[in-house]
Amino acid sequence: MNHPTMKRITSYHIIYISALLSILSACSKDDNPGNNQSQYMLVAESASSNSMFNVKFYAKDSLFVGYNKVFFMLYEKSSGSQVTQAEINFRPIMDMVTFKHACPVENPSGTADANGYFEGAVMFSMPGYDGSWSLSADVVANGKTDSIYFPLARVIPTNPVKKIVVIDSLSNGSGGWIISKYPVSLVEPDKWNVGNNNFEITVNKMASMMSFPTINDMTIAITPEMPSMGHGSPNNVNPIPVSDGHYSGTVNFTMTGAWRVHLDFTRDGRAIGKNAYFDISF
Repeated sequence: MNHPTMKRITSYHIIYISALLSILSACSKDDNPGNNQSQYMLVAESASSNSMFNVKFYAKDSLFVGYNKVFFMLYEKSSGSQVTQAEINFRPIMDMVTFKHACPVENPSGTADANGYFEGAVMFSMPGYDGSWSLSADVVANGKTDSIYFPLARVIPTNPVKKIVVIDSLSNGSGGWIISKYPVSLVEPDKWNVGNNNFEITVNKMASMMSFPTINDMTIAITPEMPSMGHGSPNNVNPIPVSDGHYSGTVNFTMTGAWRVHLDFTRDGRAIGKNAYFDISF
């Protein structure tokens, strides 16, 4: 026997379940980058200088002093179609009022990834607020050349720091010294863990206020230390060059807490810099 109340409850349940499935389906679509929802944070968007392209600028999180992965999406302004082949060259500038300087960058490859992002990196060298940092880029795509300019609201410091400078002092033989500065940035994994972790850094040289070529001939030794406990860790692998300016090795953390990874740099047979380290807490 079919009771009327049971019919009403059954119909209600069906409607409720259908609505819930619709909501879950919509959420799933919103989380899919292929449906124009980004997994990254939108930093800024603008038309290029001559209105040839619309450009969206993304990052994984707030921009900070150190190694930032950045992502561009390009669209032809006239047609609205997405660009997947382009040459993009970054030009970051810090305006110090009395002078300006740049910082190291890694320009994207010429092909966007499967989700349409052109991925590069900017290694900001100091904090900045209210547009003191800006990021310009020259764009060549589909036979067109244009440029884009993004004033950056802020570049924040981090604690612990993710960028250091190793300074080499070499006598010139006449009472003076040749000073070379090597910005070193920590490329963090998504998560630090107890056990073996990939330890990756980038090394550049400050050739001028605007030029920071990569350095690929450093010899680097790491020594982890847990200062609060007075011990280190075994089975570490010193970083070696793996790509342009990148060095990768393995650091072994035997427990959670605050660690200090000391770095010794040697170049051209000479030890350079002193007391270089990165602090890592997890």
